[in-house]
Amino acid sequence: MQYLWQYYLLITVIFVQGLLLLRWGKFGKWAFSVLCFVELTFLAGFRSWNIGNDTMRYVQMFILSLNFPELIKTHMEQGYLLYNRFLGIFTSNPQMLLLTSSVLAIGAWLNFIRKYSVSILLSTLLFVISNYGMILTMIRQEIAICIVLLAIPFIIKRQLFPFLFCCILASTFHTSAILAISLYFVYLIPFKIKYLLFILAGTLFAFIFLAPILNTTFDILGRYESYMGSRLLGEETKLASILKTLVQGSVAIFCYISYKYFYLSKKIKQGLISIDFLLWCCIFSACIQFISIRGTLLERLTLYFSIFNLISIPFFVRCYPKNIRIFIALGVVCTFIVINSVIFVYRPEWNHVLPFEFCFK
Repeated sequence: MQYLWQYYLLITVIFVQGLLLLRWGKFGKWAFSVLCFVELTFLAGFRSWNIGNDTMRYVQMFILSLNFPELIKTHMEQGYLLYNRFLGIFTSNPQMLLLTSSVLAIGAWLNFIRKYSVSILLSTLLFVISNYGMILTMIRQEIAICIVLLAIPFIIKRQLFPFLFCCILASTFHTSAILAISLYFVYLIPFKIKYLLFILAGTLFAFIFLAPILNTTFDILGRYESYMGSRLLGEETKLASILKTLVQGSVAIFCYISYKYFYLSKKIKQGLISIDFLLWCCIFSACIQFISIRGTLLERLTLYFSIFNLISIPFFVRCYPKNIRIFIALGVVCTFIVINSVIFVYRPEWNHVLPFEFCFK
């Protein structure tokens, strides 16, 4: 695909910036984060309306939100609708919706990386390679994820009610954020094989019996008609869920092997986030993604656990001996680049972000 150079150029710019700035200690970390924030926000905020599968739909919704009788006919959550109405007080230009949502989402992601990652460069690269495209498409859920990311200190400090409030607030932008409440309780679960086997068994059970339940539920609710043709195993759209399952499963296996054979034996100092929690999040991501093969809509739930991959992968890479860390990190980065490059070439319709265009054009 002739436009892949845009994707590679962005990755290269982030990588070079990291090499040049992160050697300068705390100031370098701050400068790198700020520079990445400005660049990524500019690209996302001033993108053309045809970049991102759902962008045009959100632009149209913003235009309709300026007329309240039209607004109340949509299925979108009330928090997101009020957000549109609030922006409409100041401007009638839909580009401001893209810009403000990009500021919120990218700011939350990079702040999350800066606070919790042992390797800001590796985490940021993984974010740009695999997660950045979602910001260009899923505005409602990205704002919801943004709120959850900002609420992570409440999980660590065991402050239940502030975290509940944040999750409920996030659910007014995307209902799926209710699942994020489970993160608070997962944080306390120690990693044990018997728990892992129980979760794997439950996952297999759900995979076998979930499809007919989802079919009936969707038919009754009538809310997810657009998914009616993509719920059963074997359809073309299932290829995306299968590929994502392989990716999430590979991440979970890598983290588990690193945990068992390197982290435990070396007793490496733990970061701000519990390592058992990070490992569980990798496993839950893989399990939910696996179940989503029988119900595509469920893969949105994976995101509330897979966000921690950006912290888990760099941490477990650091568990390896110094002389091979760089090769493992490069292997991880290159693997994700290859996977996404193949998707851009052979399945560009999954997330239309290339060729990239600015709104100025």
